[in-house]
Amino acid sequence: MSETAKNKILDLEGLRQLRTSQKDKTIVFCSGCYDILQSGHAVFFNQCKSFGDILVVGVGRDKVIEQLKGPGRPVNPENNRVYLVAAMEDVTYAVLNDHEVGEGKIDFAHILEALRPNIFIINDDDSAVQYKKDLCKKLKITPQTVSRSVPPELVPTSTTNIINKINYAYRAPLRIDFAGGWADVPYIMYGKKGYVSNVAIKPLIEYKSGKFNFSGYPRGSGLSTSTAAKLLEMISAKNYNVDNKTLQQVGEDLFNLENKELQWFIGRQDQYSIVYGGFQCFEFGQDYAKPLEVNITQETLEELRHQMLLIHTGVSRNAQTAVEDVYKNHKTPEGIDALEKLSKYGRDFALALEKRDFDLCAKIVDDNWKAQKQLAPSCTNEELEEMYSFAMANGAKGAKLCGAGGGGAFLFMTDDPLKLKRAMKKQFSGCFEIDFEFEYQDIKTLNKI
Repeated sequence: MSETAKNKILDLEGLRQLRTSQKDKTIVFCSGCYDILQSGHAVFFNQCKSFGDILVVGVGRDKVIEQLKGPGRPVNPENNRVYLVAAMEDVTYAVLNDHEVGEGKIDFAHILEALRPNIFIINDDDSAVQYKKDLCKKLKITPQTVSRSVPPELVPTSTTNIINKINYAYRAPLRIDFAGGWADVPYIMYGKKGYVSNVAIKPLIEYKSGKFNFSGYPRGSGLSTSTAAKLLEMISAKNYNVDNKTLQQVGEDLFNLENKELQWFIGRQDQYSIVYGGFQCFEFGQDYAKPLEVNITQETLEELRHQMLLIHTGVSRNAQTAVEDVYKNHKTPEGIDALEKLSKYGRDFALALEKRDFDLCAKIVDDNWKAQKQLAPSCTNEELEEMYSFAMANGAKGAKLCGAGGGGAFLFMTDDPLKLKRAMKKQFSGCFEIDFEFEYQDIKTLNKI
């Protein structure tokens, strides 16, 4: 420990001796937590020192700060904090405050009694200003209120903001695809335009300190957890300047990253859906994606949401098998026909939703599932077809597996989601519902970028 800083830390007896030896000096006292020293503290100490010759700073004890600020505070222990405060240029001496906090959040009564400073500095936004002024009056100390000021060359900050930034988690939605999947893959569309309708959903997945929180979503559910995770890694990387990117650029960067990393030919719908958020109908070309202009209100979307049921099948999903099926079949007459249908359904769904024709939306979802199976028969199996047939016989108006199929999450369109959910869970013990809401914010707004 630096002897210079160490010698600037006083106890009660040291404070008494200071007052006795410096009777002709103006002693200024201020107090605080000073949990994480930052520029605002340096500016404050400079303010305080301007009122006198000697500045003594009281530093809150760990026990008191936890009591005032809550669990997890302070971040730094009291001996570390008082040492750092003592090391500040404008601070003449530092002292640890009382072990208990009294009325008006005062934890320095004994300090003031021992030191008897000439001036006590109080922030004018302090919620306990009057208590402190009353104590000053009792001890014949001059209270001096000051305003928090930030020099123009500095950015305003606070200990809370710093902690929040350190604890910051990047967040991203997942997505439900209604219609058009596979029409977003340039490799199999050969320059033709494709259309996909999808919507971003929450709970959001989070990425913090190199770890993911998938909010209870099963991996491989067909809701694009892998793409969302890759997006969070990308936008949080120090070498990726997301601030100056448009949503389209972020979506395209993510598409290129995944395409290169996965080493297979993929589509753009997952990347763009998660980046843009909300409901979107995207037009996909050979080297681009763009959202169509459709007039669909949030009220309409919420009405749609209340006619949706998302059930995890409990069936393991291997998307790669369906991908290989598509690549094998896309040039056949059946495959070409299926792709044309899928692309048409992707656009038709958005147009039907714009007209609030929810029954037609359900039919398009169902027709899309049939076309999906035509293109890739391996996206379904006997168990999945049994679930589909049961749902359709118990109130579903349309259904499809999310993503490439083969298992994962089944989307059902129904007038009574609760009734259908109960019937499905009773009939199929391995299935369970996935609760969701729509996420209307884009990835930059969501993360305040």
